[in-house]
Amino acid sequence: MPKQVDHDRRRTEIVEATWRLIAERGIDGTTMRAIATTLGMANGALKHYFPDKNAILRAAFTHVFDNTNARIAERLGEATGLAALRAFCREAVPAEDLTRLEARVVIPFWQHALTDPELESVFAEAMSVWREQIRHLLAQARADGSVRTGEPDELITEQLLAMLNGVQALGTLTSATTPEMLHRMIDAFLDGLTGRVS
Repeated sequence: MPKQVDHDRRRTEIVEATWRLIAERGIDGTTMRAIATTLGMANGALKHYFPDKNAILRAAFTHVFDNTNARIAERLGEATGLAALRAFCREAVPAEDLTRLEARVVIPFWQHALTDPELESVFAEAMSVWREQIRHLLAQARADGSVRTGEPDELITEQLLAMLNGVQALGTLTSATTPEMLHRMIDAFLDGLTGRVS
């Protein structure tokens, strides 16, 4: 009797192996053959789950993004407003082994998204999700009085998105910018939104 295969589980295993290989070898070094070898599969067997490397790359980026969002939700708990916004930003900082590995997937994904409209749309959708979350938390912070700056929320949201994407690169590509410094950058920016002078 043929062995039953749990296709959803197998697909998840492929994505897990792929993002870790990208973190270790980069996208160019993560070939379909390398993924198949890591999983003990025949090279052609991957086609049953993903039609091409781009499809696996999209799935790997989405996996990392979804995992980050799950940790953000867990970290937020019952927090609202500025406290929740701080927790949100801190989780996006590549300050631990896992988050640094994930950043090593995100950064090369950007390069490929520059020339691939489909990958670009995946990134744009991810930023749209974060944009909505940031705006929601800023609105809470305005309502409870913890954010008093005169800068419009639309501008603050884009500044935070730029900072969160920037810390991915700084925290991964240079040892000079320590995790402590990354957290201080985030904290200094958010403290500036209170309208209080230190």
